[in-house]
Amino acid sequence: MEKVLEALQQAIENGETQTAMNKTKEALNQGLRTDKIIQTAINPAFKDLGQKMFDGEIYVTDVLMASRAAHAALYVMEPIISRSTGTSKGLVAIGTVAGDLHDIGKNLVIMMLQGSGYTVIDLGIDVPVETFIEAVRTHKPDVLALSSLLTTTLPELDATVAALTETGLRPQVKVIVGGAPVTSEYAGRIKADAYANDLFEATEAVADLMHNRIGKYAV
Repeated sequence: MEKVLEALQQAIENGETQTAMNKTKEALNQGLRTDKIIQTAINPAFKDLGQKMFDGEIYVTDVLMASRAAHAALYVMEPIISRSTGTSKGLVAIGTVAGDLHDIGKNLVIMMLQGSGYTVIDLGIDVPVETFIEAVRTHKPDVLALSSLLTTTLPELDATVAALTETGLRPQVKVIVGGAPVTSEYAGRIKADAYANDLFEATEAVADLMHNRIGKYAV
């Protein structure tokens, strides 16, 4: 059984979409649970990729290809995940703030959250404060995730949290922030509920916030 998981992890790291789908089906046919597949093959793949990218061994395009392969694996498992969880673990709205067109990190977080059983509303990139506010008002998410990859767009995080307070919506939603220039100190300064440095921390932080826990990544 472990061989199929190793093969799936390798397929994801190599960006081999069809192989990832085939190995996921094979793993399911062998009776492996979706959570084991995610934890033993998909998550380790991205940890390896993250380290390789940090070391300069791979590039953003490699991560994008791996992301597509991982999405394909999750697509195969989605009907089973939906059945096994019965109902969604919670609703998360996520977007990259105004002035920022980056979406790789956001998309990886979405993939991880959906694979973990959450319903996710993707608000996209270059999202103005008003759109975040309207999303909270309309969809009533449990968690609002804000991404900023540029130092120049950091003030948008502050502005969004402030707008939630001004409109009286702040008590209704937990706010998590993340992105390359974001720090836990900054998150605390703008009164976010949690900060995450990568997709794994984001998934753990959302789980903590959903259960009103002050977790490792709360600020």
